[in-house]
Amino acid sequence: MPTSTKREPAQDSFLVMAGTYERILYGIEARSIGNQLTLNPQFIFPAHIGCIKAVSAGGRYLASGSTDEIIKLYDLKKRVELGSLHEHTGSVTALQFHGSTHLLSASEDGAICIFRTRDWEPLKVLRGHKGAVNSIAIHPSGKLALSVAQDRTIVIWNLLTGQRASRTKTPQIGEIVAWSPSGSHYIVAYATEVQVYKVGQAEPLTTVFSQQRILSALIVTYMNADYVLCGCQDKRVRIYSAKGTELASVQFHENRIKGLSAIEMTLDGTVHTVLVSISSDGRIKAWKLADMIDPVDGYSGAVLDLQIEPLATYNADVRLTCVTTSSGEF
Repeated sequence: MPTSTKREPAQDSFLVMAGTYERILYGIEARSIGNQLTLNPQFIFPAHIGCIKAVSAGGRYLASGSTDEIIKLYDLKKRVELGSLHEHTGSVTALQFHGSTHLLSASEDGAICIFRTRDWEPLKVLRGHKGAVNSIAIHPSGKLALSVAQDRTIVIWNLLTGQRASRTKTPQIGEIVAWSPSGSHYIVAYATEVQVYKVGQAEPLTTVFSQQRILSALIVTYMNADYVLCGCQDKRVRIYSAKGTELASVQFHENRIKGLSAIEMTLDGTVHTVLVSISSDGRIKAWKLADMIDPVDGYSGAVLDLQIEPLATYNADVRLTCVTTSSGEF
């Protein structure tokens, strides 16, 4: 796949897309006015006949995957449905665009499909797992991808050749994989721990332990340092240093946290990383990453219980399952 440039920061707005148990796909616009942020509904698609398990945006395209085994495609610019993809024979568990040129999909059927967005042609089916694939992550360069599955393996894929580069057994069932923004590190999240890896090294740099079930995880970069964020069963997001030290936690919601997504935008003339969270409580919230990291920068004491307010909240009044963000610039 071609190398894509880094996603440009949104100027004063971005889009939030969230899937639901109720089979509906929500589109919300986040817009800044000075240092304030608003969340307003833009579209609602009755997308599937089963629970939506995955959603991803790339350029003007939006894709959603469901237990109905179908991938639905949408044009975000025209706000219309483009059609559907039927390559899988199991629930679609993960979706990720690389730029606006390619889409990767994963399924309980154990397969990973690569689609070309120009004509939605399935270019390759990657078969390296013996169980349902739980999560996939494309390297920022577009040259590699990671996948974890129920078979307790992590596979590194060479996307230039469409071949498996390596396959390694994991100590538990890997549930989430994610790259750092720079692509120098990646994480593998299990039920109650996260392993942090450096590219090219077989052994993890560190392991992060959580007393609560981890339902979502990602790596963010702030002031040239990487942090691991884990959304947990107990309504809280836990913040860890890249060395594995738990620094703080924040109660984000009134129910378990189902998804996290990070995006850059301009607030009051300054570029900030905004974190979007969704929960089973039906609420979509936006948070300023700086509010979470500044209090723990250089801190070495006991784990902090941070009390911070979200930038904005939208109550969708449905059971949210997955989330993605897009700059909204097509």
